[in-house]
Amino acid sequence: MVKPTESDGWNKYGIVLILLAIVVFMVVMTNMPGIFDFLKKGNNNAADILRKVESSGHSILPSVSREVLTREAVITLTNNARALNGLPPLKENQFLNAIAETRAQDMLDKQYFAHVSPTGQQASDIAQEVGYHYKVIAENIGSGNFYTNQKIVDGWMQSPGHRANILSTEVEDIGAAVLKGKFKDADTYITVQIFGLQSLPVSHNICVAPSKNLHDDIDLKKAEIEALQDQLKRLKNELDAEKESIDTDQRYTYGDPQKIQKLNVRINTFNEKSRWYNRVAADAKAKSTVAESMVNEYNRMLQTYNDCQSSH
Repeated sequence: MVKPTESDGWNKYGIVLILLAIVVFMVVMTNMPGIFDFLKKGNNNAADILRKVESSGHSILPSVSREVLTREAVITLTNNARALNGLPPLKENQFLNAIAETRAQDMLDKQYFAHVSPTGQQASDIAQEVGYHYKVIAENIGSGNFYTNQKIVDGWMQSPGHRANILSTEVEDIGAAVLKGKFKDADTYITVQIFGLQSLPVSHNICVAPSKNLHDDIDLKKAEIEALQDQLKRLKNELDAEKESIDTDQRYTYGDPQKIQKLNVRINTFNEKSRWYNRVAADAKAKSTVAESMVNEYNRMLQTYNDCQSSH
């Protein structure tokens, strides 16, 4: 018997492989349309799934709208914060508004963020320039991309130093500014608050001495009164002596007509002199009243003058 060789085995396997390849090719060709239909259907399903995901997912959220940022709103919200802390509202002051706007614009122009500018200028310097005479002045500043006015004030209220200015009991006036501009190449809002307490205007008192004319008039009145008093004293002595003499003579008339007639003449003279005395006394009293008023006025002027001198 002849044994199969190695080459005969490979010949048999080769024939089998060829036959299998032919069978596989025929099967594939027969089902090819179905395979293409599946792939096509699969692509359609993927598109449908994508559309379903897009339609069933969350809609795109709209962008948050920015509130109009204004000084009026900042001032109102600042006073609201004071009210919540039992404090009275601050009065808006146009001088302080001007100072706040100048400060905000200067920070944008010079690209710095501080209470003192690169040139050394600060809020107190601008206050003197615009004519706001202050006893107290303070400043809050802020920068950022604020979306609401409340955020501006809340930011200050969360800072101890800024909060102290907002809730200060030593100020009565407020001004504010909100400006938008480029800061470090980015759109930025610069916000400024100025707080103040005005000082009383300084009066330059001119010390006026009492009138010399008034002093001279007083001296003249005193001289007139002294002359009248001397006259009254002389008249009184004369009247007293005359009255005593008349009283004595009345006891010795004895019904003598001539004595009575002479006595009546003396009595009439006495009465006339008495009336004159009364007129002089009234004149002296009136002059004394006027002189007293003049002296009081002079003393008042002198006191005012002395007070003025001592205050300098």
